[in-house]
Order: sequence, then structure tokens, then C-alpha cells
Amino acid sequence: MEELHEAARAYYKYGSDESKTMAMDFFRSMDENGDGIVSLIEFVEFLRQRGYYWISPNLFTELDRNGDGCLDFWEVLTMYYMVKTRCVCDGCNTILKGLYFTCVTCFDHDGNAYDICSKCYKQGTFSHQHNSFLDSYVLLRSRRRTFNGATNLNLAQPSIPNPQPLVVAPVAQPERIQGAFHALEMAFAIGSLASVGCTIM
Repeated sequence: MEELHEAARAYYKYGSDESKTMAMDFFRSMDENGDGIVSLIEFVEFLRQRGYYWISPNLFTELDRNGDGCLDFWEVLTMYYMVKTRCVCDGCNTILKGLYFTCVTCFDHDGNAYDICSKCYKQGTFSHQHNSFLDSYVLLRSRRRTFNGATNLNLAQPSIPNPQPLVVAPVAQPERIQGAFHALEMAFAIGSLASVGCTIM
């Protein structure tokens, strides 16, 4: 979770003044009583009102870095960043916060990719018509090599003899997480990441 907090802060830091204003407006929309913090009741009510039933209220505890029982501005922005940049496991329906596995066949075609957490992949507790999966990091690396003109990649045993800087391809937002978070699109400068599937980072 700490990496997600840091990433959210970094995107905010380099955002425009306008995007920072929108970020604060978003926070205030969740902070219904205007006391400068978001309580668990406000958090749960926000999820209910916006139809985000797939987000567990337990996320509140994970976001609450200092354990004070409420969310401050940065913790709310971390939630936004997660919802915008993370998928939901198609096996157990939890938010994928770290490394996860993606069906290569589904990823390469239109529509949503099929993404599962490491636990579901390891235990085989999912049902899917394809059996070609790569973890999020290997998939990103393999696609970079494909974009650079490489052919006949052995995706089962990817190797990177001369690592190069990552080039993140544009990615699309799953339909299930669109809605109330649209106002902060620019706050994290990810509006341009909108056309392939579910982001990996």
C-alpha cells in the first residue's frame, strides 16, 4: 500500500493547479460534514451512493496509514489512484494492489482483459476459457519488445538481456470503475492512459 500512497502523491505533485483544485473538490465531496477528514461512515456512504459495491469497506483500514480512524486528503487521493489504475480480480473480486496475472488472449482482443490475483492463479480458484496467463510485469515487458519490432517472443520464458527504460502503452479504463472519479482524471495525469485494458502500474 505504501507504494500506492507514494505514486498518488507523485502524480498530484506534478499536476496542474486546476487539477489540484479538482482533487480538493473531490475530497470535499466525500467529506460530507466539512470537518477536513473522511470518516468510515462517510466512506461507506460515498461507496453506496456512487454504486461502488465491489469496493470492500475494509479498504478504509488499509488506506488509513496512521490508524487514526479517518482518511485525510492524501489517503482519499490514494483511494482514487487505486480505483483509476487497478483492476478487480476476476476470481475473488478483490482490488489488485500489486502483481497480478492477465489472460494474454483476452488482453490482445477488444473488451476487458481477464485479470486474477496471484493467490487465485496459484490455487487455480478461477474459471476461464483460456490458459495463457502472464503476470503484469512480464506482460508489460513482453509488449514493449513486441512494439520494438521483435517477433516470435517466447512468452513462457521471457528474458531481458539488456534492460531498457519502461515505456507504458496507453490503457483503457474498465467500465466498472467509471463514474464519480472522473473529475480527478487530470489530477493524476492519467487521462492519456485510456485505450487498451487495465493499467499495469
